[in-house]
Amino acid sequence: MTESRPKVLSIDDNLSLNSMRQMVLSVSGFDCDLASTAEQALAMVLTCYYDVILMDYYLPGTTGTQVANTIKTLRPEVPIIVVTGEELFERCDAVHSYLIKGEGPEVLLQRLRAVVTSKRTNARAMEAAAS
Repeated sequence: MTESRPKVLSIDDNLSLNSMRQMVLSVSGFDCDLASTAEQALAMVLTCYYDVILMDYYLPGTTGTQVANTIKTLRPEVPIIVVTGEELFERCDAVHSYLIKGEGPEVLLQRLRAVVTSKRTNARAMEAAAS
């Protein structure tokens, strides 16, 4: 059985960067939805299933930490990767990992693939244990 394309939610108020990210992810085997605000992202998280959420640390009126904590209460099983231009930022337990902006698409793709593979492997192991 072939696994479906991993589904990513990319949250960034920089629309051109978010669109470019969507294009890179799409040609690399991911389905990618876009959100530009925390409110839009939270509505999408409530109505769609995502394998991983990729989000900017700075969003209008809030931070990635605040949004990540809210998402974790709604969807605790979904890993969150925060992308930031700053090396010094508030860390949070709800965030799976961090990427520094400018590391390049290959680093982003490697991280996303590793997170999705780990998540799917853990889900299969839990299903097998429950049988």
